[in-house]
Amino acid sequence: MFKKYDTKIFEKFDEQKNKQHNIFVLVGNGFDISALKNCKKGKMNGKTTSYGDFYDYITYFNLSDDTNILYQKMKEDKKCRKENWSDFENTISELLDERISVQKLETCIDEFQGLFTKFLNELVDAEILLDLNKLVTKNRLSIQSMGCFLKDLGDSEKLQFTNETHHYDLFYYVFANFNYTSLLDNYLHLDKIQFDPHIHRTVDTHFYFKENTKMFGSTTSRSSYLVSEIIHPHGTQDIPRSILFGIDLPEYNKGESQEKRLVKSYWSQYDVKYKSYIEEAELFIIYGMSLGRTDAWWMDAIFEAILDRDVELIIYKYGNEDKDSIIKMFIDCCIRHVDCSEETKKKVEDNIHVVTFDNNDTYFLGFKAKE
Repeated sequence: MFKKYDTKIFEKFDEQKNKQHNIFVLVGNGFDISALKNCKKGKMNGKTTSYGDFYDYITYFNLSDDTNILYQKMKEDKKCRKENWSDFENTISELLDERISVQKLETCIDEFQGLFTKFLNELVDAEILLDLNKLVTKNRLSIQSMGCFLKDLGDSEKLQFTNETHHYDLFYYVFANFNYTSLLDNYLHLDKIQFDPHIHRTVDTHFYFKENTKMFGSTTSRSSYLVSEIIHPHGTQDIPRSILFGIDLPEYNKGESQEKRLVKSYWSQYDVKYKSYIEEAELFIIYGMSLGRTDAWWMDAIFEAILDRDVELIIYKYGNEDKDSIIKMFIDCCIRHVDCSEETKKKVEDNIHVVTFDNNDTYFLGFKAKE
């Protein structure tokens, strides 16, 4: 859950009570792909964490064989030009529907945990991390992301969130890193060059949150506080057995169902560990996710939060798809709300904002200095 920071920990030079803004960010494989494309060093130069590059890796080194039915399906998917990790996880659902036993599928998935760990350890080596470290620090990308992301929207007054921010507020970011690498962790680390916990002599604010104002055609900066942390719901490459590949099922018997052994939300204990983040967030940001049904638990939970509490969502999507198509992709992957009314969908759609890009120069999680 989001920690509740007592205002007494701040020394503020006036009596204004600061407000805590909880921002929950979901980051998918699109970020890791961008990071690796912007870091040219390393043993596997030019390769990324894409589904296609992983397939090429295990095929070139002959690391799996046709006894693994997931690898068989990968070869078929390759011919059908299925290119996303969500396609791979959908394959698990398809095989389950074809009456392939849960035990056999689980054995194949366990093999892929090991293969993917080997792939990541070859791909994300010390040279890559040092190159990213230099790039982020030089361009102050961590602070740019957390302090300036509203500028990606042009006129940030379009967000109700903007109207709730003031000087001396605390901006608390929790990043759910759905990648298994530490690339995002590296990118977001608040190092000594970018961040000083006490930069002023008369007040202890240490962060500027910036907003674009259409009326004056300028940027408003809020003298504020910043806290951030990162969680890895689906595991990390350093702990191979923690890596989760699997499916989402809206309903299953947790006590008796064999299918639960393939369900990511079951093993990661979404309800216990992460539901409170959804319930307490004031703003959601999704970056670099495919918006597939294998992550429907998260999308459904955000859908419900928008509907119940009138909070907002910003979706960052690579490519040139139009806003309505991207919002539809989000709605379509909310499998627990598939039968909701058009009025309900419209209410949620009105609280979704979309940023599209094709050159990784956004303020948020971009790779170019814009400030």
